[in-house]
Amino acid sequence: MAGEESGASIADCVVEPSTKKAKLEVPESSVLHPELLAMSAEKRCEIKEKCLTNVPFAHYQLPVLCSPDHMRKVHMECVEELQSTFKETDLFKLYQTIDLGNLSESDPLAKKLPALMQLRSALYSPEFRAFIADITGCDTLTDKVDCAANVYMKGCHLLPHDDVIGTRCVSYVIYLSDPDDEWTAADGGALELYPQETPGIPALVPTAFALPTYNTIALFPVAPGVSFHSVQEVYADKPRLSIQGWFHKKEAPVGVDEATKRQLAAIEATVTPFDLIQADDLAELADAELEGLQNFINGIYLTRSTMEQVQETFLQTGSLQLQDFLIPKWADLIANATVAADKASKLGRGQTPDYEAGYDLDSGAWEPRGPVYHQRYLRLQPQQSSLSSSPKEDSITELLGYLQAQLVHSTAFHKWLCQVTGVIPTSFRSEVRRFRPGLDYTLAQRQSHPILDAVLCLSNLQDEDEEEEGAATGYECYVPVESDGLGDVAAAAADNEDEEPIQIEAQFNTLSLVIRDVKTMKFVKFVGAAARGSRWDLNVEYKLD
Repeated sequence: MAGEESGASIADCVVEPSTKKAKLEVPESSVLHPELLAMSAEKRCEIKEKCLTNVPFAHYQLPVLCSPDHMRKVHMECVEELQSTFKETDLFKLYQTIDLGNLSESDPLAKKLPALMQLRSALYSPEFRAFIADITGCDTLTDKVDCAANVYMKGCHLLPHDDVIGTRCVSYVIYLSDPDDEWTAADGGALELYPQETPGIPALVPTAFALPTYNTIALFPVAPGVSFHSVQEVYADKPRLSIQGWFHKKEAPVGVDEATKRQLAAIEATVTPFDLIQADDLAELADAELEGLQNFINGIYLTRSTMEQVQETFLQTGSLQLQDFLIPKWADLIANATVAADKASKLGRGQTPDYEAGYDLDSGAWEPRGPVYHQRYLRLQPQQSSLSSSPKEDSITELLGYLQAQLVHSTAFHKWLCQVTGVIPTSFRSEVRRFRPGLDYTLAQRQSHPILDAVLCLSNLQDEDEEEEGAATGYECYVPVESDGLGDVAAAAADNEDEEPIQIEAQFNTLSLVIRDVKTMKFVKFVGAAARGSRWDLNVEYKLD
């Protein structure tokens, strides 16, 4: 659930900045690798050149950070002493501990973490800050301490963002996973870096990767509209332990407002306009129209008595799910076609996804949708959803396009929806979506007017025995508005005790009806690679006065 919290016994931590000063009680030379600060000027220049010329933007991964003995002590302290809390929002899924930046050296916990506290002091020492400023080409870095420990277990992830908050200047990640269990690309959990598709707007596919190799530190300058990165989903059943932090400057970076405007404009450019619904089109639902709907919709939902009962319940709750919505003819064809499409794309059940999987389905009928800091999924192109003749029974493209054109866009369906919800829409828009396992999601989105959501889900993403913590994937979630920002939108609904989030699991052949007011945001949670297949759905939004 968005914002869900639960205790666990493995290390993790929050990433709130701190104004606490780093105290250097132990010489950094006894913590950091001996060759690091003793590096020659020539070697520093070589690293700086590599860092600044790396693509898609400046970055570097130092192959060794600490002396071997000290890093093993840090690893053991994190595992044995730090308690973690499971956190899941629209943006991430991981385990967090306390804020290391705010951990006082007099705190009883700090006394159990001597090696970790020494590492923190060494990182923010004048010598190491000067080294980082030198190789990244940044100005003088302050002694502001800002770091946290996180653990990514199987299925955990962090979606694309650019880290631009306040005075952050250089982002870094120190990798602390089991030193005796080498991390490989097949394990997932890589740091992913995104190129710019257009100035200030990242592409949908990352082009550079940093493995979470033990005792290395990956770092990059924070740049508005440029430094977009993510943490790939962890595929292996082992913890990815790391310390995430930032070095700060005295002032915020230049260009934040301009970058934000470009990003918001890019989101606006993807918005599909609403089509007007004429008032005459919402008149009484005739028996002949009900008869026509029987070609698609389960007859139980077409009786006058059932429609009255559904409306009564919906007006009380504002949220309702209608199972077995389509008649078996369509449900069976779609079930078979979705399985075949996912098999052809090599998606689901733990397979490592190709970032462009599904692009070639039916000669490119499905277009990728971004921008990646807002959403990523495939959408059936409009010309594919105007079928008037019977679809091919083995083509998911034609089957879903036909349903969109002949059912969702029909006047009879609009009338039926008015009957079962008791609301009168003024316009609507629809899209057929595919959320691919290990790749796709939408982040929390708000709107300026009330919406009636009608979403026909055509996937079961989990097996019945998947009950463990955090196993839910690809669900729709409605949460109170928390932030208008970009990048770190978290939608942490559990912090709001007055309003419980609505979480709707992906269930095959189920129509979900939800009223969404202007104080509510909606998102589709990242679909994990272990899901049975893609989340396929027909998403319809009805604008209300």
